[in-house]
Amino acid sequence: MLLAELKSATAEHHARVEAAMPSLDQLATPGGYAAALRALHAFHAAWEPALWRTPGIAAAGLGSGREKLPLMERDLAALGIRPCGALPPAPAPMDAAAALGALYVLEGASLGGRIIHRRVAGPLGVTPEHGAAYYHGYGERTGDRWKEFGRAVTRFADDTGSGPRVVAGAVDCFAALEAWLAVPGVMALPEPATVS
Repeated sequence: MLLAELKSATAEHHARVEAAMPSLDQLATPGGYAAALRALHAFHAAWEPALWRTPGIAAAGLGSGREKLPLMERDLAALGIRPCGALPPAPAPMDAAAALGALYVLEGASLGGRIIHRRVAGPLGVTPEHGAAYYHGYGERTGDRWKEFGRAVTRFADDTGSGPRVVAGAVDCFAALEAWLAVPGVMALPEPATVS
């Protein structure tokens, strides 16, 4: 099954990305939350628009409302956190299958985001309406939206015989995110690091 292949192929990258991010306890502090949000926002700013513009991506039938970048921009503005001054390289042009693999990485973060949201909402006083739209994801519909995504990507890969390209796109996206988080200063705490 494609989703199992994706999970297996990206497991090591996923673990390294998680290790590069602040822990749940650190995310529940203003500085840790701000650093993570800034770093992820920069990555999304470079990658997400390119992925959604990929020719043929609409054929996967993912529907609308899956973009994360507007949520992150709203959170940064609400909390008065300045974006990173630099962005990672944008992805090289890719086909729809590889773009779907990359979107698997970005979409999958919504599941973990729900765990983060539950951990940080109280200590930081953030809500989906003020500072936590990204981590709140689709709210109670997050699990259902993830299943919809998985079905759509699997159907696309089956119909086009592009499963290996989907997997390669996911691996490439995780590798790029891992490289971005390793850039000196990317995970540095912004000054001042406030969440209010």
